[in-house]
Amino acid sequence: MPNYDLIIIGGGPGGYVAAIRAAQLGAKVALIEKDQVGGTCLNRGCIPTKAIIACISLYEQITKAANFGIKTDTPSVDLKTVVERKDKIVTKLVMGIEFLLQKNKIELIKGTAKVLEPGKVEIEKADSRKQIVESRKIILASGSSPAQIPGITLDSDKFLCSNDILNLQQVPEKLDIVGGGVIGIHFAHIFSTLGTQVTVYEALPEILPGVDEEIVVLIKRILKRKKINLVTNSRFEAGQSCGKTLICVGRTPNTQGLETLNLNMEGKSITVNEKLETSIPGIYAVGDLVSKKLLAHVAYEQGAIAAENALGADRKFSYDYIPCGIYTNPEIGLVGLTEKEAREKFNNIKVGKFPFGALGIAQALGEIEGFIKVVADESGKILGVHIIGPEANNILGGAVLAVKNGLNIERLAETFQAHPSYPEGLQEAALCALSQAIHTI
Repeated sequence: MPNYDLIIIGGGPGGYVAAIRAAQLGAKVALIEKDQVGGTCLNRGCIPTKAIIACISLYEQITKAANFGIKTDTPSVDLKTVVERKDKIVTKLVMGIEFLLQKNKIELIKGTAKVLEPGKVEIEKADSRKQIVESRKIILASGSSPAQIPGITLDSDKFLCSNDILNLQQVPEKLDIVGGGVIGIHFAHIFSTLGTQVTVYEALPEILPGVDEEIVVLIKRILKRKKINLVTNSRFEAGQSCGKTLICVGRTPNTQGLETLNLNMEGKSITVNEKLETSIPGIYAVGDLVSKKLLAHVAYEQGAIAAENALGADRKFSYDYIPCGIYTNPEIGLVGLTEKEAREKFNNIKVGKFPFGALGIAQALGEIEGFIKVVADESGKILGVHIIGPEANNILGGAVLAVKNGLNIERLAETFQAHPSYPEGLQEAALCALSQAIHTI
């Protein structure tokens, strides 16, 4: 008899959510994790990055205090203390997940997993002892690691990955960032604010691929204002480095320990169907192992769906309507088709754009840069919402609801918001698409 109903390999966002959902459904679950639960997102990604950005944003606000009639001494940032605060937050949240696992009676096994055959997993502990566990079903959720550039060795000193740079104790004088995607732009924002001379190298013609073109134009203008040097259509060579260099050119799925399964692959990613089942019945895969969008909330949803399907459900996962947040200053929030994508797909579309500068709350709080754009098809069905401005990712929640549920733009235009508030801009953007703008021309 198998030891468990379900074994999950990897305790990141996809893995621990799958474990909790399966336990809620009455399954006996083992979760195998070689490091800390929470995965990259909690330990080396989303949460630590945002903890640091919170400090940077507060620092930026303080430097603008005089605009609000507040006199202060010249502020400074102690990076060591910022990193210590980040570590405390991560530790607290890791403990929170461990508590949830315990309360849901999930057995957390620390060690490195190797799948011997369907239903059978070998676990190597830190002291080299080995344990074999068996289950009816398996969910693979082992995540990903920073991709490397041939010819460049990450040494945690001169050449850093995103994991390394989160633990810097001193602000570097110069920083080259290789990769102009979300991670690269996050760190460009952080370190340029701290006074570092930053250069971003991107091999593609444009930074932030997949982001609405008008948003990219504005964020480039903002980055230039912050004296960040952007070099596009350029491949970085090791000899170009003049200080510390952050390599963030994507991530590679962690498929070690899965070799014996001989799973169908698409490049380096594991192939799954809409139910997140691999080419071997009874084995599912979620998160960065399979995802077209390497986002923690994608892994959350996939983990829950895979767990339910492993226990007999028939749910499907879709990449439509996935929100994305970029924590620059101002923030960027995205969901659905960009204006360019919509024009390529549909003959006629409706576009409404409302500037934050026309919002009373934005003027009152001194955050006027940016806009909200709503894209709809000819019938008025909302296809996408794209925001750059203060609290973009809080506003995005309502936009995701509208896009996912196929809301007509007229319904959004009729949904009035509290005044004064930032979400008023979402209604105003819908009104603009209908040529009914009230607070802008």
